[in-house]
Amino acid sequence: MSTQQFRLHVSVLGPFQLTGPDEVVLTPKGAKNQALIALLALSPGMSRPRRWLEDKLWSTFGPEQASANLRQALSKLRTALGAQSDILQTDRSTVSLKAGAVTVDLIDEILPVDERIDMLQGLDVRDPEFEEWLRMERAELENRVSRARPIAATGILINCSSASDGTMQETFLGEVLANQIGENISEQIRAWRQSQDVPELAEQMPVADVAVSSQLLRDGSGHALFVKAVHQSSGRILYSKLQHIERLHDILETPEHIGKTVFEAADQIIGKLPQVLDSSRPEARATALSRLGLYRMFSFEGKALSEAYGLMKQAYEHDQNGIYLAWSALIRMIQIVERAEGDPQALREEAVDLHYRALEDGADNPLIQALAGKVRGTTLRDGAGFFELAERAVERNPANAIAWNSLAEAHLFAGNHEEALSASKRASHIASTSPFKHWWDTGRCLIAIACNKPDEAIEAGEAATRSAPLSRPAHRQLLALYALKGDLAKAQAVADKLTKIEPGFSVDRLVNDGNYPVTFLRNNGMLEPIRALL
Repeated sequence: MSTQQFRLHVSVLGPFQLTGPDEVVLTPKGAKNQALIALLALSPGMSRPRRWLEDKLWSTFGPEQASANLRQALSKLRTALGAQSDILQTDRSTVSLKAGAVTVDLIDEILPVDERIDMLQGLDVRDPEFEEWLRMERAELENRVSRARPIAATGILINCSSASDGTMQETFLGEVLANQIGENISEQIRAWRQSQDVPELAEQMPVADVAVSSQLLRDGSGHALFVKAVHQSSGRILYSKLQHIERLHDILETPEHIGKTVFEAADQIIGKLPQVLDSSRPEARATALSRLGLYRMFSFEGKALSEAYGLMKQAYEHDQNGIYLAWSALIRMIQIVERAEGDPQALREEAVDLHYRALEDGADNPLIQALAGKVRGTTLRDGAGFFELAERAVERNPANAIAWNSLAEAHLFAGNHEEALSASKRASHIASTSPFKHWWDTGRCLIAIACNKPDEAIEAGEAATRSAPLSRPAHRQLLALYALKGDLAKAQAVADKLTKIEPGFSVDRLVNDGNYPVTFLRNNGMLEPIRALL
């Protein structure tokens, strides 16, 4: 999901505000015009019959006058929206906001941190029907906030088992694989794996939230592996996959294909958890918020990065898990690299503080180690510390694609180019089914550039843009790489696209601005061929 698809953002927490692309304020004048947008934004499907809207805003008028007032309000709104006026859609019976083009701050279950914030604060419409509607909406918001008040986060319970009826060895290795998946989940959210080693306590044990099982069956040349994850209370299957394994002991050694299986299963299970868990549980809310934050973060767009930071902050407020501090530190680091906003020195100091706090909270968490290592290397230029954390993360969990990415960058920092490229390729393969795979492909592209391997860099960059067509970092690299290979038509096409997706972009800025984020291209002298486009 990319924030680029949204063209209007409606804020109803506190005073009403309407913003367009690049945060341009489009709030219309007039309380009833603002109320009309709010009514639509908070309605099912963002659509209402004209008669319903007239009744809420002009209940004291006759039908003909109320209809005329609505038509006049719609005309004024179209004028206020300007280039975005097509988002307001009407026909003879209905008024709607265009699906997928509008976000609302109360959507995605994002609630105000300060419970004193009123919905539509200060909006005085002076219509009894609207006031009644607003009273009910505020009461519902109060109930939601009350239900979301922090309680102790106990964690998501995961039962990991082998369903194999085969040999003891097959049962053992099946359980090892299921536990690897459970461990990968517990690195990313607050979760516990449930032990089955105490039979006398089985009846007293709580029912796990999720059951992860793996089954191994001989199929001639090797084994068939079937992995399944089920939400226990509803019976919903969160993940299932059947694949072939030639060497059974690969499960113990975790080569790329096993790492990919473990990483993919954990990633897809976590992605579905917010849909099945009780949203009143703090760990469930934190999981939902952090997942949304990752979608925002991996867009690399300025406003989205700020939103990602806010979402991770909210996740930590619900569940004081150090992983959310580690992600927050990485977001600040990306904002520095992307020159997204704020004082770089202040962002750097905050990233450093966050990464220390994350390590204090989860020193044995491989994902925290991997993220903290990246922040340490970039902000503190501590190569030895970077390498130590990344190596420890990979050793602790060789199925963690972020750990391999971190190790690749640590090798590059140390000048070990071949090792960096090898680790980066492994990271990309393990994460090849992730919704954020473009991040690993972009990282592989950058490392290939640093290793002076433009053909490999183009392959990785193109893979990144296929997964995320609006990703700026990959397009920046491809522009220079195409020009380097003499394909100026492709380079110009990429430049045209960057002009559309990156505010303020120009070829001149890419080539001549020393602060523009194309460090590896600049250090390797790969920017000169772009001058042909100037």
